[in-house]
Amino acid sequence: MKLTRCLLLAIPLLCMGGHAWAFRLRLNGLVTEYSTQQPMQAARVRIYKDGLLLAQQASNAAGKYAMMLENNAHYVLRVDAPGYQGKSIMVDTHGTEWQGDKRIAELLVEMRLPSLRTGIDLSYFDLPLGLARFEPATGFTRWNKTYERSLAMGAHALMEQYVRQEAEMPAAGAEAHRRVMPAIRL
Repeated sequence: MKLTRCLLLAIPLLCMGGHAWAFRLRLNGLVTEYSTQQPMQAARVRIYKDGLLLAQQASNAAGKYAMMLENNAHYVLRVDAPGYQGKSIMVDTHGTEWQGDKRIAELLVEMRLPSLRTGIDLSYFDLPLGLARFEPATGFTRWNKTYERSLAMGAHALMEQYVRQEAEMPAAGAEAHRRVMPAIRL
């Protein structure tokens, strides 16, 4: 009888132990120049938590950065550089969390920044280009495909115009054009 009672108490504890975990999310990023796809050193990377600036850093020589995100918060990641159009994504980390677990899930995000140009309004990219939902209990991240599809047509049309203009610009003129663009000051 005592053995049966002990087993009945142990089974729920074992089951809870198998599901009692929570991941944290590490955002690993890469910033590249849109046209050349070369890494961008010293791009400004800002992370906002629940609307407040949490951290700011610069991408390294390889265009990389990394940031840990806490669970149960809304984040906006903004990346920009002088002379380039910035981009952003949103990440929601709300969900079931179990105390004491230290596991980390990784999410790689590449931001390709187009250079600012006269005659093309790239401010469309001020909208978050992705909405991600991270589930701490499983460590999985899902992207909102409906939201991405709603932005896709506008983004593709704008970048087709951008690529056409780039193809029409002589190489020397394109470099001179980039030098006269004002720096982004926020």
